Amino acid sequence: MTISSMADCDGNRMACQTFVGGRFVPDGVCGGDDGGGENDNVFDGETTDAGGTTCAIAPGAIGAAHQAAYSSGYLRSGCPDTPAQNSPYMWPLKWAADYESHSMPAYTDEVVFHAKGRTYYALDKNWKRSDTVYQKGVLRTIGQSPCSEEDIDPDFAEKGLLGCWKNQTDYMTTMLHLGNMMYFLSYRDNVTDALRPGETDPSKIDECTSIDLAVIGNIRPDWFLDKRGDDTDVQYLGNQHVYYSDENRTSVPKLVKQWRKKDFASQYFVMSMMGNPPNRMENNATDNIPVEDTLHWPLILNIPGEGFGDDQLQVYRNHALLTDDDDDLFTLVQRYEAMGGVCGNARGGDDDASDIGPPVLEEEAYIPSDLEVDPNSWVSNEYTFSPVWQVPTQEMGDDNDDGGGDDAASAAASSGKATTRVSDRLTVQSCHDTATNTIDLSFHFHDIAPSSTTALLPWMAIGYRSSDVCAMTPLEGGSTPLVLVATPPNESAPTVYKTELPPEAKSMSSEAFATMYANMVPLEDVEGDVVYGDVVLESALLADPTAAARASSPFGGEDDVVSLRYRQSLDEDSAPDAMYLMYAIGMSSELGIHETRGCFELVSFPVCMTDGEDAVQVEIDGNNSDGERENGEEGADASSSGMVTARVASALSSAVIAMAVFGVIV
Repeated sequence: MTISSMADCDGNRMACQTFVGGRFVPDGVCGGDDGGGENDNVFDGETTDAGGTTCAIAPGAIGAAHQAAYSSGYLRSGCPDTPAQNSPYMWPLKWAADYESHSMPAYTDEVVFHAKGRTYYALDKNWKRSDTVYQKGVLRTIGQSPCSEEDIDPDFAEKGLLGCWKNQTDYMTTMLHLGNMMYFLSYRDNVTDALRPGETDPSKIDECTSIDLAVIGNIRPDWFLDKRGDDTDVQYLGNQHVYYSDENRTSVPKLVKQWRKKDFASQYFVMSMMGNPPNRMENNATDNIPVEDTLHWPLILNIPGEGFGDDQLQVYRNHALLTDDDDDLFTLVQRYEAMGGVCGNARGGDDDASDIGPPVLEEEAYIPSDLEVDPNSWVSNEYTFSPVWQVPTQEMGDDNDDGGGDDAASAAASSGKATTRVSDRLTVQSCHDTATNTIDLSFHFHDIAPSSTTALLPWMAIGYRSSDVCAMTPLEGGSTPLVLVATPPNESAPTVYKTELPPEAKSMSSEAFATMYANMVPLEDVEGDVVYGDVVLESALLADPTAAARASSPFGGEDDVVSLRYRQSLDEDSAPDAMYLMYAIGMSSELGIHETRGCFELVSFPVCMTDGEDAVQVEIDGNNSDGERENGEEGADASSSGMVTARVASALSSAVIAMAVFGVIV
């Protein structure tokens, strides 16, 4: 694995164990005093000849579609123990195709942007290249190529988003995505007429700029087939005949197999793969058939705007397989730099700036999409056609087992608080103490592990959203209040603090994180309209957990759980109808990228009971993540049914995932 500022020892440990399913053995720079073993790391997968990891997917919701930036690529022999292993409907690892895309705003079929070019993939090496030969209209998204100031759409800019007017009709531009780096190339005017897609002469480059995408690697070839990663789902739809615009721009009927893939914004992609390869239409001929004629090629991709821009419809034509002999397509920047060329920072300013991620969204920045998940039509259906992977089946007696049937969850339910299983990483308990007019909250973070090098726990946070919109910071502007479990610099044990999450933190601003540290106040010392008390942090992972503290948590006997409990004062005399919250668990003890995040609502606040009274169990409805209450019910009464459905709208923040939207990465 690669050690970098965005993939340190803790990040590699997390990726190895969580996303590769391996066993991390620290050594070298990660080994500390125990270093010096035979390998820098060991995992139960395969390595490339160069020793890099393969098949690793990015953390959190990014992994729903993307490889990890430090991954060496997908295995040609198939990535083991993955749902789509060796599926005939995976994208080929090395291929190229002409593409044509049209962008349409929500609620209209008007085309506002049109682009054409040719795209190239070497997904076995985590590489992509896109040569654009035509762009016209306004491209509204983030993660696009640099835009001249005079071409920026001022109305879109007011929302903190990038809309760029394009009029590229007689020249070519190139984008390269290599591991964690994305490069944008323009070419010298005096060679423009000689340029064609697939240009490999670095001397023709006029300008090169770059963006560091941190943990975001290229699209993974099975991205639409499975539901790995956070806050995602997949729906195999089956066969459908569509009209397809072929190489001659003639509409012809094609049989396609279709999958819907849900994203972090509760929107979905639709991938249409060729159903009948050419050899099948030749009576399944097998003699002297080119391998290209046996493949299920990608034909049509519907792309949602994901809250940052317009929806797109993209068609692929003129497909071809690539080989290692075509690697010079992807090494153009390397050879340009070897000639003395420099690729500056596409965001401007200091090339060594540590800030990463997209621009910060400001007031009313969310852009609607026509590809929003409709709970009336969405059915989770993960089917990949893998000859290896088998669809999991539940054992008898496991029906509706949401994790609440084990001893710890049962103990949580019997505590008298409403118990909400938000995800496999967080369980929440809540009740209303009418004697003190406070909300009693307990947050149980699961699968927590200390750093193998520092022995420090990762940071954990509970954020207080201002509305039911799942956003890191309010759309109307301002910061999000946080209850933060963190280990301050030069300290060895975590403490519970109150601080604020500023919008600039979404772009991984080091100044924003410094401000968060500076504004931390111990939770019990907070003064103002809302105060906190009875703050308890308990875990077997802490250096000296007291027996009494561990005994008070229903998960106290589990070695990988950190439990946070506190009481929060109320302005009103009654419990709220709902609390809009979010959570995150960091990749390390230092504030920065999180490995998982989610939004959720608490809607049940039974009166904190005394011994002998019944508890309330809250379950998650995994098919609804829109933040709406079921059947429009308001103020759900837990006492009448003993069961309340909590909405979970887990989503990776725009801090990194926003760079993964639209065609520049897809």
